[in-house]
Amino acid sequence: MRKIAWIFILFLSLPAAAQQNFASISFGASMPLGDYASTGDLSSNGYARTGGAIKFDAGFFPGSYLGIGGSFSFGSNYGIRDSLMNDMINFINKHSDPINIPKDSVVYGSGFWNNISLLLGPHFSIRATQRLYFDLRVLAGISILRPPDQELIATVDGAEIHSVVSNNKISFGLTAGGGFRFKLNENLALKLGVDYFQAKSKFDYTFGLFSGLVDDIPPIQSDFHVRTLDIMAGLAYSF
Repeated sequence: MRKIAWIFILFLSLPAAAQQNFASISFGASMPLGDYASTGDLSSNGYARTGGAIKFDAGFFPGSYLGIGGSFSFGSNYGIRDSLMNDMINFINKHSDPINIPKDSVVYGSGFWNNISLLLGPHFSIRATQRLYFDLRVLAGISILRPPDQELIATVDGAEIHSVVSNNKISFGLTAGGGFRFKLNENLALKLGVDYFQAKSKFDYTFGLFSGLVDDIPPIQSDFHVRTLDIMAGLAYSF
C-alpha cells in the first residue's frame, strides 16, 4: 500500500498544466493476431500476414490529463495466397464427388484484407517533461472491412467451377494503445505508438457451377475477429 501511495503522490506531482491539443499522421506495420493470422479453416481463419497502416490521430484536452481522442485509419494485410487456394480446392473436391480438381487446372487470384476505421473515445495524456508526453487511449467506432478479392476458376472434364469473394462489411471497431510524443520544437513532435485493433467480420465464400455439374457446392459461412497489433511512427502538430 505504501508503494501505491508513493506512486499516486508522484503522479499528482507531474505538471498539471493543460495538455496541448494535437493532430498527427503516422505510418507503420499492421501485424495480424490470433485466428486472423491462422490458416486451415475457411470458416474461422483470416489467412492474413503482416501489412501496413496509416493513421490520422487527434487529441483535444479541455483539462489537465483527460481529453477526447479521435482516429481515422487505413490498414491492409496480405492474404496468404497458397494456403487459401489449397483449402478452397480441398473444400470443392470434398463437396463435388466424384470430381477431383488438380491444382494445375486452377486459375486463382487473391488480394488484400483492407479496413477503414473512424474511432472516438477517451485519451489520457501525461506531460512528463517540457518535451515529453505519454499517451493512453481507448477508442471505438465504425470499421469498414473488406476481405481479399478472390477469384478461382477450375476446369475439369468440361466442367467449370467459378468462385468469387468480394464484398464489404460494416463492423464495430475498437482500439486500445499508447505511446509518446517528443517535441522537436514549439509545435512539431515525433510520435511513436502501439495500438491493438479489433473488429468482427462475416462473409461467405460462394461457388457457381457450370456446364457439367449438377449438384451445388454449399457456401462457406465465415465468422471471425480481425485482430492486429499496429506499430506506428509519425509526426504530431501541437496547437
